[in-house]
Amino acid sequence: MALGAFLLWVWAVPAKAGDPVTVKVGAYEYGVVYYFEDGSPRGIVPMLIDRLNGLQDTYRFELAETSSRRRYQALMNGELDLILLESAKWDWPAFDVLYSDPIVREKDIYLTLASQRDAKSLFADVSAHPMLCVLGFHYGFADFNADPDYLRENFNVELRYNESEVLNGLLAGEAPIGIVSAGFLARRFASDPRLHERLIIGDKPDATYDLVSVLTRESAIPLDEFNALVARLLAGGDVEELWRQLHAGVSG
Repeated sequence: MALGAFLLWVWAVPAKAGDPVTVKVGAYEYGVVYYFEDGSPRGIVPMLIDRLNGLQDTYRFELAETSSRRRYQALMNGELDLILLESAKWDWPAFDVLYSDPIVREKDIYLTLASQRDAKSLFADVSAHPMLCVLGFHYGFADFNADPDYLRENFNVELRYNESEVLNGLLAGEAPIGIVSAGFLARRFASDPRLHERLIIGDKPDATYDLVSVLTRESAIPLDEFNALVARLLAGGDVEELWRQLHAGVSG
């Protein structure tokens, strides 16, 4: 190829610098934040990713699955750029991270079987009774300490791998109390309305918390730019409405 023709060819090829910057968005199975249905990922995280990509073309947000216990290291070692959605009350203060503006609010609730003779007394002091909880999750009754050894040594806690196992264990009588997110329970009520008759929800939640995104200082998108996108997402009110729909039947 002649030099002149080569230079024209180089000039005609789109510059790689103009390609969208990939932002790896971490998510793990939790409530209606992220779950699987018919083998496909569902929840508000995939929906928010679609909306973020639709708002602009500077960044390309991509889903990257992790686990509740691995998410901290995955973010800090660069496997992820940010995690949707998290609470700043969880283990994050131990790490050098940044928090986005609040996006939605969630709560964790106490459940027992409708067949319990005195549910009010049971909920009055939950720490005095066996409880089913999720490994790697944070609970208000334990001051958000998710260390499994701490939970087992200080409380009568049985740990399961996800909220489905917690609810199924409660229904099977494995413990008198189970803790799940409001979003998860709403999803189960929607799929099986008969559960309403089998469960009693505690009057007070275990915890109520804002969900934000967690970024590192090396994340592919700067915090101020991400917050600007969050503000645009929330401005139309559709994210709030979507969250409300995902909690239909259970206040979130």
